[in-house]
Amino acid sequence: MTRTGEAGASLFEMVVTVALVATVTGLGAPLVVHARDDNEGRQAAMFLAGQLRLARQHAVLTGRHTAIVFDLIADAWQFSVCVDEDGDGVLRSDMATGVDRCQAAPQPLASWFSRASIHRASAVPDLSGNTDGAIVAFGTARMASFSPLGTASSGSVTIMTRGGRHFAIRVAGVTGRVRLWRFLPETRRWQEW
Repeated sequence: MTRTGEAGASLFEMVVTVALVATVTGLGAPLVVHARDDNEGRQAAMFLAGQLRLARQHAVLTGRHTAIVFDLIADAWQFSVCVDEDGDGVLRSDMATGVDRCQAAPQPLASWFSRASIHRASAVPDLSGNTDGAIVAFGTARMASFSPLGTASSGSVTIMTRGGRHFAIRVAGVTGRVRLWRFLPETRRWQEW
C-alpha cells in the first residue's frame, strides 16, 4: 500500500543517482590527476630555476664562482650547490680533492617533489629540437656555473613528471638569465612561460 505525498526515493531513483555520480566522478578524475601532475611539474621547475638564480646571486655577492652540479647517481639525476674556494672556478677535480666545497650531498629533485625528476622521455625533443639531446646539457662537466660577474655556463636541464609532463630550464651564458619552458604535447613544441 502506498501513500500519496510520501517523502523519500525509490530504489530505482537511488540507483540512477549513484550511477550519475559515479559517471561524473569517473570523468573528472583524470582531469584532477592531470592538473596535479602539471602543478607538481611547474613547482619543481620553479624550484630548480630558483636554485640556479640563488647560485648566480651567491656568486655575485661573494665574488666566488658558484655552481649547480648535476650527477647521475643510481640511474637518477641529482644536484648539489658547490662553491669555488681557490679562485679558479668550480672544478670537478677540486671537488674530488675537497678544495671546492659542496653545501650538501647531491639530492634528486624527488626529495622535494615526489612526482617530478630530472628526466626526459625519449620521444620528447630537447629545447633545440633533438630527441637524442642530453637531459642535463651543461657541457661535459654537467654543471651550471655562475661567475662573480653574473655570467654563466649556458645550457639547459629537463624535468619530467610521473604523468609525462615536461618542463625545462635554460640558462643564458652572457647574462646568466634563467628561463622556464614547458612542452606542449598537442603541438610537440616548447613554449616559454
